[in-house]
Amino acid sequence: MYTVGIIGKNGQLGNALFRRSPKGDVVIKAFGRSECDVTDADSVEQGLKNKSLDMLINAAAYTAVDQAESEPERAHAVNAQGPSNLAAFCARATIPLIHISTDYVFDGTKTTPYSESDAIAPLGVYGASKAQGEENVRNRLAHHIIIRTAWLYSATGHNFVKTMLRLGREKPVLKVVDDQHGCPTSAADLAA
Repeated sequence: MYTVGIIGKNGQLGNALFRRSPKGDVVIKAFGRSECDVTDADSVEQGLKNKSLDMLINAAAYTAVDQAESEPERAHAVNAQGPSNLAAFCARATIPLIHISTDYVFDGTKTTPYSESDAIAPLGVYGASKAQGEENVRNRLAHHIIIRTAWLYSATGHNFVKTMLRLGREKPVLKVVDDQHGCPTSAADLAA
């Protein structure tokens, strides 16, 4: 039996991961903020200890990109301190961590696709908080994987795709910024 813990069960990716729960010898244990508040090291310890986990996936994140500029403490608590707390727990438990990050760790000026070896240069609070979270995971835990994704969407939660579909039904003309480029990522595809 192999037990995988999912942090952030109520978010888009956490929900998709839980729905893809494999059959057989893999058991999924999913945790929301009430069971495991990543911003609080004691909550992480109490929420995850004695759960017999073999691996942890961190899908918890503060994702309000624009709002992060006015809530930098909250963004850093979830996106930087949270991964640090989880990595510290995983190090003590000697289990690996898959940490989900974002393309916002880059400055967006590259005209070709980014690779994992490109230098990071976040432009705002959200990207900086996620970059710090990546660094915290690298510094605290040898056995980890960091996955950077972009423009996550699903049928649950708030996301760009759902917003555009809703506005398309409500308004005769849509006005949207045209200086950003991205590739929406299905939460179901990423979960797979």
